[in-house]
Amino acid sequence: MPITFGGRLNLRNPPIISINNHTIQVVNNIKYLRVTWDCCLTFTKHFKALRDKTDSLTYKLSTVANKFYSKRSGLFRKIYYGAIETYLLFGVGAWGNRLKLKKIRDSLNSLQRRPLIKVTKAYRTISTEVLQVIAGIVPLDIKAKGVFGKFLLTTINNDIKFGSKIFKWEDYETRLDPHNIHPADNISITYDKHKPSGEEIEIYTDGSKINDQVGAAIVVFYYNAEIFNRTIRLSDFATVYQAVVTGIQMALKFISTIGPWNKINLYTDSLSVLEALNTFKTSKQEILAIKNDILEMSKERSITLHWIPAHTGIQGNETADSYAKKATTRPNIEKIPKKSFKQLKNAVSNVQIQIWQERWASSTTKNGRHTEKLIPAVSIHTKKFSHFIVQFLSGHGRFPAYFVRFGRSLNIKCPCGAVGDTLHYVVNCPFTEKYAKKLIYDKDNLSTILNREENLGLLHSIYQEVNNLVPQV
Repeated sequence: MPITFGGRLNLRNPPIISINNHTIQVVNNIKYLRVTWDCCLTFTKHFKALRDKTDSLTYKLSTVANKFYSKRSGLFRKIYYGAIETYLLFGVGAWGNRLKLKKIRDSLNSLQRRPLIKVTKAYRTISTEVLQVIAGIVPLDIKAKGVFGKFLLTTINNDIKFGSKIFKWEDYETRLDPHNIHPADNISITYDKHKPSGEEIEIYTDGSKINDQVGAAIVVFYYNAEIFNRTIRLSDFATVYQAVVTGIQMALKFISTIGPWNKINLYTDSLSVLEALNTFKTSKQEILAIKNDILEMSKERSITLHWIPAHTGIQGNETADSYAKKATTRPNIEKIPKKSFKQLKNAVSNVQIQIWQERWASSTTKNGRHTEKLIPAVSIHTKKFSHFIVQFLSGHGRFPAYFVRFGRSLNIKCPCGAVGDTLHYVVNCPFTEKYAKKLIYDKDNLSTILNREENLGLLHSIYQEVNNLVPQV
C-alpha cells in the first residue's frame, strides 16, 4: 500500500523513510499489480493509461474481427464483454472507493465510449449516454459499482448498500478459494450410471420447485420395500440445485443412523450435483462438507452414488419426485439456505438496471431526448440495430438538419422541400413513403415502432434510402 500525501505533506518536502539505513525514494506514482497508484489516490494516471490501452485494443480487435462483421453483427459486443470491459474493471477492489467522485465516474464512461461506437456503428457525435442505451450495455460506472459491491460482500465480508437495496454478506454463500486447500486434501466422489437392482438399501433423493415454492425429499427402499421417507420445505428463493443438495444431506444423515454393515446405493437425477461432487476442486462449502461426510462414512460402509434419468418410470425416483412435490406445499419453511453467488449477480444486475433507468429518465441533456422517445426503458436485452436504424434512433445520420446542426451545411431542407430532420423520413417524405406507409405503430407513442420485427426491416430500408438520397458533406 503506498503512503499518500495530503494536508501538510507534499512531494516537495516528503518524509524520509529508510529501511536498514537505505532511504526509500519518494515518487509521484507507483504501479502495483497492474494498478497505478498516485500520491493523492486520484488514479488519474491509471485511467489515462487505460484509455490509451483501450483505444489500441479496440482498434486491433476490430481490425481482426472486421471481416466477420457482415455475417456476425454481434461479434464485437462479445469481444467487449469478454475482453474490453473485463480489462477496464480490473483492479476495482483498489480504486472502487473512489467511485463516489464524479471525475472517476466520468472517466469510466469516457473509456467505454470508443468500444460502444464500434458496437453500434454509430456516428462519433452521439453522446455516450445514448450509445449505452442503444447498445444495451450498462454504463461502466454503474457496472463498476456493482462489481466493487460484490467484491466487498464476498471477499471482505462487508454489508453493502447498492442503490436502495441493502445486501448482507451473511445471506450469501461464502465462496471457498480452491487454492487455499492443499492438493492432497482435494476429494473426488465418483458416480456411475447403473440402474437400481432392488437389492440392499437404495436411497432416492429429489428436489422440486412449484409455484415459487421449493421442497426436497428422500425415500429409502430395502429390497424394493419402502422403509423411510422425509420431506422438507426450503425458502422460496432456494434453487432446485440447493434442494437436491439438501436431499443428499438428508440421505447422509439417515445413513449415519443405520448399521455399518449395509451396502448403500444413493440415486439422484441431478447430474450437476454429482459432477460437483466428482470435481476435485470446489468453491462451495456445502459440496465440500458432503464430500468429507461421504469420505468419513465410507470407512465403515459401502456408499455408491448413481445417476438415473428423470421421469423414466424408475419406481424409487418417481416416488422421490412425488414426495418432493408434496414438500413444496408444507405450511412451514424448515430450511433457509444461503443465497447462491448466481442469485447475488442477478440481484446486483437488477439494481444496476434500476439505477440506469432512473438516470436515463431524469437526464437533462438535450442529446438523448429524441432517443428517449423511442427507447424509454433501458435494457441489456435490446435488439441488435443496423447502422441505418441507429441513425434513426440517435438522430445522428445523413440528414440535412444534422449537417446544419454541426456546421457542415447551410441547407436544412430535404430534396422534397421540407425540413430534413430524423422523423421527417418516417412521417411525410415522398421519397421514403413506399416504406413508411407500411409501418405499423401508435402515432401517439413513437416507441411502439420498435415492437414489430417487420418495422425494423422497413426502418432499415427508409434510412438506407435516405443515405442514398442525401449527399455526404
